[in-house]
Amino acid sequence: MNAASAGVVVALSLTLWDLLRIWRHDPPRWIDRLSLAFWGTASVVAAERWAPGWPAAVAWVVAGLCMLGAAVAVAIQALTRPIPVVDKRHLRQQLLAACGPDGPETTTVGVSSTGFVAVRMTGRRPRVLAARLDRGCPFCLVEEVLTDVGQDAERAIERYRSERSSGVNAMAVLTRTATDTCRRAEILPMTGNRKPFRAACSTHALP
Repeated sequence: MNAASAGVVVALSLTLWDLLRIWRHDPPRWIDRLSLAFWGTASVVAAERWAPGWPAAVAWVVAGLCMLGAAVAVAIQALTRPIPVVDKRHLRQQLLAACGPDGPETTTVGVSSTGFVAVRMTGRRPRVLAARLDRGCPFCLVEEVLTDVGQDAERAIERYRSERSSGVNAMAVLTRTATDTCRRAEILPMTGNRKPFRAACSTHALP
């Protein structure tokens, strides 16, 4: 490989590295976008001028795919709403209020495979929300809610931990009853988030 071809390979490598940084940062940084455009253009120009033939063809293909990948990343991140970071105590109060006698008929709470708390409320005013805790373990939050409002909370928590330790990402379904202030608690597998999140918590560490 001559010096011109080596230079094209280096420029393409830097283009790919910038594409990776664009995908990893939310939102994408302008410096990464500008750097990708610079190195992608430089690789094509250098290949056309000093390394015609297969290096030029490779440069066009790789640079074009990187440009397309960057555009897709920017579009996806622009259309996807970021998950808010909330105070654990505030979210716990919200969940307990939702599980009160005047709350929705069913409140489902679980932890996604990426670590945010997912909540679904059904009834006359259905609602869905997702939030990341500013600190603390999201699984501990689920268990705290189970302890406060769930019928036979100890059994439900034992089942919740058992499902998690066996590799099943579970959720707590809390259903309002007509005769009791507590809610009937069911532990069911989460759909679409089957892989449990690895929390930095001694109680909920995965084997």
